[in-house]
Amino acid sequence: MSKVQSQPAPEGRKRVAGGLRPREVVGDRLPHESEPNARFVWARLAEPRLEAEGRQLRCTSDFGRRTSYFRPWTLDLGLWTFVVWLTFGTAGWAQDVRVRATVSSDVVEVQDQFQFTITISGPDGADAENPRVRLQDFQVVSGPNVSTQFEWINGRTSGSKSISYILLPRREGHFTIEAAEVSVRGKVFRTEPVRVRVTASPNRPPAQSRTPGVDPFGVEPRSSGNRIAPSDVLVTAELDRPWAYPGQQVTLLYHLYTRVGVSGLQLQENPSLNGFWVEDLNVESNPPGNRKSLDGVEYLEYVVKKQALFPTATGRVSVPPATFAISVKSPGDFFGFFSGAETVYRRTREISLEVRPLPAEDRPQGFAGAVGSFNLVSRLDKPKASTGEAISLQVRLEGRGNLKMIPDLALPTLPEFTVFSSKRTENVRPFEEGIIGGDRTWEYVIVPKAPGLQSIPSLSFSYFDPQKGRYEILTTPALSVSVERGAENASSAGGLSGVVKQDLTRQGADINFIKVSAGNLQPERKPFYLSSWFYLLAAIPLAFNIAVLLYQRERARQPSLTRSRKARRLAVTRLKNALKAGKREPRLFYDQAALAFSGYLADKFGVPEIAVTGDSLERMLSEKSIASEAVKETISCLQECDFGRFVSASSSGEKMRSLAGRIDKAIGLLERAG
Repeated sequence: MSKVQSQPAPEGRKRVAGGLRPREVVGDRLPHESEPNARFVWARLAEPRLEAEGRQLRCTSDFGRRTSYFRPWTLDLGLWTFVVWLTFGTAGWAQDVRVRATVSSDVVEVQDQFQFTITISGPDGADAENPRVRLQDFQVVSGPNVSTQFEWINGRTSGSKSISYILLPRREGHFTIEAAEVSVRGKVFRTEPVRVRVTASPNRPPAQSRTPGVDPFGVEPRSSGNRIAPSDVLVTAELDRPWAYPGQQVTLLYHLYTRVGVSGLQLQENPSLNGFWVEDLNVESNPPGNRKSLDGVEYLEYVVKKQALFPTATGRVSVPPATFAISVKSPGDFFGFFSGAETVYRRTREISLEVRPLPAEDRPQGFAGAVGSFNLVSRLDKPKASTGEAISLQVRLEGRGNLKMIPDLALPTLPEFTVFSSKRTENVRPFEEGIIGGDRTWEYVIVPKAPGLQSIPSLSFSYFDPQKGRYEILTTPALSVSVERGAENASSAGGLSGVVKQDLTRQGADINFIKVSAGNLQPERKPFYLSSWFYLLAAIPLAFNIAVLLYQRERARQPSLTRSRKARRLAVTRLKNALKAGKREPRLFYDQAALAFSGYLADKFGVPEIAVTGDSLERMLSEKSIASEAVKETISCLQECDFGRFVSASSSGEKMRSLAGRIDKAIGLLERAG
C-alpha cells in the first residue's frame, strides 16, 4: 500500500501545504490496474504531510520504495493554464470574427444587375446586426436578403451570416461602394471598399419593321450558357414625339426586348412623373410579339406599358427611369433538365421632352389653356316655359384632348333669368391609337323672371390646335325661349275685376216694436277680449313671430354668415373621413382632402367652389387682407392635393397625415385672419 512518509524537518526547513495530482505522488511510473493493491495516493490541500527538503518534495511508495522529486511551480499548473486562457483566449475570439464584402462581378453593364454580399463569419457571426451601408450610386431592387449557416466540427461551433443585395447601376462610370459597418455583440467591424465599373449596354434598339403573331411565352433561341446575359432581356422607354406644347398629349411607351421565354413581368419602381398630367392607357394582357433586329440580333418586342402624358410647364422635362422585375425561363442543362424560372431586373434610361410655350401671337382673350381639337354645342330642354318654371341649359364640349384640364365654362350675364349652380358630367376615354378624348357636359338650371320672348346669348370657347398650329374660337348660336306668365301671377293681376256681385235680399217681414221701459236691466261685465290682459297675451306670440321672421330674413339676406360659422367644423370632419378612406385607396384621400379644403374656402368666404382655383383664389384671399404666409400655404396644400389626385397618389400614411395637418394648420391661419 502506497503512503507518504513524513520526517522531522531539520533547521532551515519548514512544512508546506499544497495540492498534488495523483500522477505527481506515485513515483517514476503509474501502477497498472492489473497490479495487486494498486492505489493512488492523494495529498489533499491543507494537510501538512509533505516536507520540504531544500527546494524538493519527497514521496515514497510500496512499489519498490522509489522516491520522486518535483519542482514547486508544478503545483499551480492548472492556475497558470487558466490565466493564459483568459489572456489570449478572449483576444482570439475577437480575431475569429471576420467581415468581408464581395460583388458577383466588378464589371457590369448599365442594363445588368449584380449581387453585393456582406459575409460575417466566426463563432458569433450569426448574431451580427444588419449592416450600415451606403449604396447611393445604385438602385436596390432586392434586399437585404439574409441567410445564416451553422457548423459543428470536433466539438466547436461556428456560424456565418450573409446579407445580400441585388443592385442595378444608375449610370455608366467607375464607382466605389464604401466600407460597410457591422455590429457583432457591441463591437463594430468594417469591410473593405469595393470598386465596380459600369459599362454601356452593347445593344441600342433602333426602329425596325415589325412582324406580328409571335407567342410571347415561347422559348426563343439564345446564346449558349445557363446565365441570363444582360443582352438577352432589355427594357426601353420612348416618347412618340420629341417636343410638345403644354397640354398636348405625348404617349410614353415601355418596350420589352427578349431572346428567352418570359413568364411574368412586374413594375418594380414606378417613376415620379413631375411636370406631367398622367393618364394610364390599356395594354393587352397577352400582347402579340413583334420580331425586331437590334444590331443584327433577333428579339421579340412587346409593348408592356403605355401612358398618356400632358406637360404642365415649359422647358426640358425629364422622365425618370423605371425598373421592371422580369421572370424568365432558364434553359437548364444540355438535355433541358433542371430548367426553372429566374427573376432579372432591368432599368430604363432617363429620357426628356422639350416643352415649347404656346404662341403669344393671336392668343384670344379668355383663353384658358385648352389644347387639342374640340366642338361646342348648347341647347335648351324646352322651347316654351312659364315664369318661375325651371329650364335646363346644357353646354357640351367634345373632342380630342385632356378635358380634365379644362376649367368650367362661364355663362354670359342673364338678367332675365335666375341662374342656379351647374352640374358637370364627363366621359374621358382613349380613342384609337391611344389618343385621349371624350366629352364634358355642363347643365345649368335657369328660371325666367318675366314673360315674353327671352334670349340666351351665345357662348364662346377658345383652344389651341397643335396640328394646325393656331388658336381656334368656337361660338354657339343664341338661344331663345317663349315665356308665359305663370298661374300664380295671373290671379294676383286680376285685382277686383273678377269679384262676383250678389243681389240684396229681404230677411224680415216687419219692424220689431220699441220697448217703452228698461225693466230689470243689469249692467253687463266687461268681456275678456276687451281687457288689457287679453292684448298682452295676444302680443306675446305676435312678437315671437315677428322675431322669427326678422331672423329668417337676416339669414336669407346673409346666407354666407351661417356657412362661415360651420365651415371649420365641417372641414375637420371631412379631413378625418379622408384619412380613413386613404387607408383603403390613397387617391381617395387626396380627392376628399381637396373637397374638404375647397369646401371650407367656399363656405368661409362665401364664394362658389368653382372660384377656388389658381389665380382667382390667390387674388380673392389677397383682397380680403389675408397674410401672404396663409395664402402661400393654402395654394401649396391645394396643389399637393391635385398632384395626388391626378398625377401620383403616394400610399405613405405619414405623407397623408402630414398633408392633413398642413391643411388643418392653414385653416387655423385663415380663421385667425378672418
